[in-house]
Amino acid sequence: MNYKGQRLIHIIHAPSSFEKNLDSLPGEAIIKPEIGDEEEAEFVLIFSTKLEEVTVFAKNHMAKLKGDAVVWICYPKGTSKKFKCDFNRDTCWEALQKMGLEGVRMIAIDEDWSALRMRKEEFVKKKR
Repeated sequence: MNYKGQRLIHIIHAPSSFEKNLDSLPGEAIIKPEIGDEEEAEFVLIFSTKLEEVTVFAKNHMAKLKGDAVVWICYPKGTSKKFKCDFNRDTCWEALQKMGLEGVRMIAIDEDWSALRMRKEEFVKKKR
């Protein structure tokens, strides 16, 4: 997930099943469930089942992303039996692209969750 020792990690709306993944983080990592008014964010995971929640988050926090921040939008897979979602990779990508974020990578977190890494457009290398 491109974790490179960032001290402050924002993990927003994570399901309880994700907590086991936090055990491998170093002890000095500080995990916060939201981005404070005066904070900059370097590493963000937001879990969501609603596209509106993701777009509101992006609008409210885009300016707080420090440099080439690592931002993952985590959403339920279409095959998840536990969670339902009103968006998919393509609709999320499209909505966030309008805000200056570009999807650059997809991963599976577990049997229920996928994640889409978004980067600020200015940091994405364009193919020639």
